[in-house]
Amino acid sequence: MTVNSVMAFRDEQGNRIEYKILDEIIVNKTGYLIMSPVNNAEAYEFYKLKFDKHMDEELLSVDDNKEIEMVKNASHLKF
Repeated sequence: MTVNSVMAFRDEQGNRIEYKILDEIIVNKTGYLIMSPVNNAEAYEFYKLKFDKHMDEELLSVDDNKEIEMVKNASHLKF
């Protein structure tokens, strides 16, 4: 994944949503992505990169405030 590239996902209703990758960082040996919806650049979302047993990449939403603050502090972005 490349910073400033756009990724597309499907929501629960099957609607396509595009996200811009703002930052990709590693904190404590864990990869994180900070993204924002293309149609709402003010909203930041945090995802943890995980790999399953077949080495397929998964994105897990980060909801823990302490973990989000840790990622924010490591990022070059200004929040």
